Amino acid sequence: MQVTRQSSPFERKTGVESGAVVPVDVPELYHLFPKPGSKPDWYPRPATKVQLVGFCDWLSIYQRHHCGGLPKVADGAVIRVDADGVVESTTLKKLQVEGSHETSVFIRCDGETVWFDGNVSRWGRPDNVFGYPFRQCLQIINNLLVSMGLPPFTEGERFISNFKGEPRTVWTGARVTRVDVTRNFSTGSKEDAYHFMRYLQGQQASRLKTGTYGEGETVDWGRGSRYLYYKAYLKGPELRRHAGRSVPGDDLFKPALDPYVLQLADWCDSVGLVRFEMTFKATKLHDMGCSHLGGFDMKQLEIEFESKAEVLTRASADVDQISQLPKPLLSTYRMWQAGDDITTKLKRSQFYKHRRELLSFGVDIAIKSNVLQFQPKTRVIQLGPVSMPDFYELPTIERKRYGSHY
Repeated sequence: MQVTRQSSPFERKTGVESGAVVPVDVPELYHLFPKPGSKPDWYPRPATKVQLVGFCDWLSIYQRHHCGGLPKVADGAVIRVDADGVVESTTLKKLQVEGSHETSVFIRCDGETVWFDGNVSRWGRPDNVFGYPFRQCLQIINNLLVSMGLPPFTEGERFISNFKGEPRTVWTGARVTRVDVTRNFSTGSKEDAYHFMRYLQGQQASRLKTGTYGEGETVDWGRGSRYLYYKAYLKGPELRRHAGRSVPGDDLFKPALDPYVLQLADWCDSVGLVRFEMTFKATKLHDMGCSHLGGFDMKQLEIEFESKAEVLTRASADVDQISQLPKPLLSTYRMWQAGDDITTKLKRSQFYKHRRELLSFGVDIAIKSNVLQFQPKTRVIQLGPVSMPDFYELPTIERKRYGSHY
């Protein structure tokens, strides 16, 4: 199966330059997007939260307020007691804040530090086929915090510290520990979407293990990694699994199907919508210099996202290329194509030699073949952009001015 890319977000003109800084309507002290030129001369390049690729789903962020005195928000506590019955520590549990459409996020405050975890683009909505960029997600979070009597997440103050003899930029504000960046692709039809997922099952990304789940509707890489985890899945079937909603009945709450979500799932099938989603974890964000909200640079995440999304458009070998392989290599390919366990057919050194040579054709014999039998020719699938359907509902983000006492 050969896969080609139809368009790239870095090739089209967006009207926003790389590294641009966009101001929002909040007080200067807590300005999340300072005006251009407001940064000191020693700052090499302004960090940006302007997102040009895809949108965000899950965000995890926290901030410590040394002044204290904040209202405590929690769902109970976990108390640790030693052998003598003395309380060693008390940890507040996250409070599950429920929104409409059976959605929820998690908030916790111990009087000094505020934590937030949740799928912001999904919260209070029946779906998240299309969501919000990072800075709008942050605005939703801050609006929710203020409504609960908590201060919003801010950049804080910036200063230079000396770390092992080298200067390092440090911020006193919020810290970001997880960001999920996601993007939609269209394969053209439901049939092509399933063919494409079967193609992905045979693709390896770097040294990360490839996993397949469900009925081949989800393929992921790097499950369990402390740095990055990414996956591709069909959005239509995923929507149907969550289309049920609870409505009052005579005696019990019986699940009913949301007609809007079902309509949206049918539309996802009709365009062959494939979702690619990447999770940036705390260690990776720290290594990228994006763990501080003040220094958060969405451009760095987008570059990493595009690099890993290459697995979606990696070309596979076609019939003409394979037919001209040397006989030993062609024999190994045919055995792999038939589903044989190559490790039992070849010597260890020969296996790795053939694997290295076949990888240049987009074939990895270390992964079990999922090639369809009796397929007469290479199937070409183009990945294209996805636009919102006319009936789609994407609420407008309400902008609020935070009080000076925060």
